[in-house]
Amino acid sequence: MSIFKWVSSLFEPVSKVVDDIHFSGEERAQAEAKRAELKNKLAEIEAKVATRTLDLQSQIIEANSKIAVAEQQHGNWLSKSWRPLCSIGSFAMLSLMGMGKIPANEFLMMIFGGFLGIYTGARSWEKKK
Repeated sequence: MSIFKWVSSLFEPVSKVVDDIHFSGEERAQAEAKRAELKNKLAEIEAKVATRTLDLQSQIIEANSKIAVAEQQHGNWLSKSWRPLCSIGSFAMLSLMGMGKIPANEFLMMIFGGFLGIYTGARSWEKKK
């Protein structure tokens, strides 16, 4: 759901109430003017909320990029390369199991499955941000 649809859905019930107000006779012209004024004010508030939400989202994106840069600039090589090392190790172990050099057991398969699930989930979450 896009941010503008979400903001519009917040103000939709109030807008419907304004539209559903009915008057009779000579009050109709005044009521129409008030209705238009209320709709304009609601549109202004909705635009302000959408703008503020976009500002906050851009701040979140900026903070996440600063975190990613800080992680890459960190001096510890292990923090940068733990996923590739674990992937290479898993591939080597699974290859040795496939060749019959290491006996395959359920515990090792569970560990590799868990690692691959966590790795895939973490990469997906990382790429999504």
